[in-house]
Amino acid sequence: MRRAGKLAGGSASFLTLAWAGACAFVYYRAFGRRQGPSIAATPDDYGAAHEALDVRTADGVRLAAWYLPGVRDAAIVVSSGYRGQASDVLGISAALQRAGFHVVAYGWRGTPGSDAAAHTLGVHERSDLTAVIDVLSARLGSVPIGLLGYSLGGAVSISVAADDQRVRAVCTDSAFADPALLIGERVRTAMRVPAALVIAPVFALFARRTGARLTDFRPVLVVERIAPRPLLIIHGDADASVPAHHAELLYEAAGEPKQLWRLPGVGHVGAYFADRRTYIARITGFFHGALLGLSETTGKHSTMGG
Repeated sequence: MRRAGKLAGGSASFLTLAWAGACAFVYYRAFGRRQGPSIAATPDDYGAAHEALDVRTADGVRLAAWYLPGVRDAAIVVSSGYRGQASDVLGISAALQRAGFHVVAYGWRGTPGSDAAAHTLGVHERSDLTAVIDVLSARLGSVPIGLLGYSLGGAVSISVAADDQRVRAVCTDSAFADPALLIGERVRTAMRVPAALVIAPVFALFARRTGARLTDFRPVLVVERIAPRPLLIIHGDADASVPAHHAELLYEAAGEPKQLWRLPGVGHVGAYFADRRTYIARITGFFHGALLGLSETTGKHSTMGG
């Protein structure tokens, strides 16, 4: 009996350690601070006229941001993926500038060039995007603003646009519908265990350390409030990071007008690299129509106006 008790106790200890290790791994992967290399590129590398913007969030975090001036009366804010920096989105930002738009590319809190801060998978990052919109609006006045966001940036763009009428159109690429849902899916796939065993303590620790609750950030619950402003959702069918059904969830919950562009064989935020010419044409056409009332195909004023 003693031997059986020792074996049971040893098994319990092993399972406890394994559970704790799994929780620590998930927490680090989802929320751990990983300051990457210094800024990899600047607008100069894309031949884009630009200047630095002084952006500070409501909670005092300074963000790295570039303003690329345009010639049309419309502006677009481009948000990168999780832990992304401004240089990550300079290719599409320069293309949008060439199409005539004023553009801002910026980096999230806690990324190279910005102040150190906890990564919160969108909860506090909403303040980052709002701060950029505030600075852009102060500079340009009441021009219509579009949001283009990749992965986390798409989810944050949806959440911010839902309650900010300065935003007149939203385009997302590889956005997730609900961060808690996404983490749960990743846990079940990678660890083959019920997600609740791991994510409940992880989320509790996350809230205690950052003051942020993931349940307060669920883009799928607010996407309907973007309507009647236009929404374009882009997602690759081969996305292994954010499964394509997240795009379906967002699309089904959104109001009109809305578009869903699914790309066969394309991975996470891979549409731009799969066919840059087609991708840029689709994005610029969407914003021409949504922000300027121009035909998406000809660039001329459409009969619908707006």
